[in-house]
Amino acid sequence: MKVIKVILKGVLGLFFVFVFIGTGYYFYDLSQQKKQDEKELNYASQQKWSWYDEYERIQISEFVEGRSILRKVNLQNKYVIYAYKNDDYSLSAMAKFVTPCSPNKEIETSELYSDGLPKVLKCNEEGDALHFLVKWNDSSTDFIWEESLGGFSLRENFTYWDFSSLDQEVTLNKAK
Repeated sequence: MKVIKVILKGVLGLFFVFVFIGTGYYFYDLSQQKKQDEKELNYASQQKWSWYDEYERIQISEFVEGRSILRKVNLQNKYVIYAYKNDDYSLSAMAKFVTPCSPNKEIETSELYSDGLPKVLKCNEEGDALHFLVKWNDSSTDFIWEESLGGFSLRENFTYWDFSSLDQEVTLNKAK
């Protein structure tokens, strides 16, 4: 009987040690995730961003009254994708590659549009990022945007972005 009590005390002690370690790990992981979230929400922007779809890592911010813009941060490859719905419900997007560059300088890449014109990266006024803008004429967002611009590459699947709020804003804006 004494042996069983000792074994039970040992098992119970181990159980509490594992619970303590597991709880510590859980709160450490939660703290790390909060730090990661804050880093993403503040990355390469002066603007205030909040989570629109945290699972897909998509953020939202109002940039003019009644109109919002979505963005997704890629910390590993140091770029941000911004997406906006135009008045005709078509999609415009901008890639922001965070890298030092000559302010306001335009860089023609070797990549060409279908009409033969070169794709151009533009350095912002601060000289800390290159921008690349696109607009699609269709309202469909069920596609993958992929670019390789002289070493600056991006790949974003807009299929998983929920643009319903932006579409509603376009509709409501027409009533003004």
